[in-house]
Amino acid sequence: MSIAVSVSVRPSRGLRFAHAGLCCCVLASAAFCPGLVAPLLCLLMGALGWLVGRSSAIARQLDISGVGLVRLTVYQHNGVPQRVLAGSTFWPRLLVLRLGDAAGGEQALALLPDSVAPPQWRALAVACRAAARAQINMPAV
Repeated sequence: MSIAVSVSVRPSRGLRFAHAGLCCCVLASAAFCPGLVAPLLCLLMGALGWLVGRSSAIARQLDISGVGLVRLTVYQHNGVPQRVLAGSTFWPRLLVLRLGDAAGGEQALALLPDSVAPPQWRALAVACRAAARAQINMPAV
């Protein structure tokens, strides 16, 4: 059975709120740390977490072919064919895709249900699982 899907992936609002909440908690923990160095480290780590850990605010196009080939396109540039790597997570309400290209580059893509249109979530989850299964069963080149 071949499963093909093409969806537009937006940055998850829920993931952004969770990230902001975590950074605020780290910043607020500075008030409860003893001494001078520990509160400064909490403030520094909270600020660095906010600046460095933010996901990009760019919508992407995710195309999964019927044979399990994945293509992630940013803006309207041609995406590089990628494969789903081991260590990807497929939970009912969270997909963390570890994608690798032929050059050896890797990237992680976190997808929550609010990242795609509601009717497309189930089709995307099934296609990602099928693509991962196809990559696992594919002989090494």
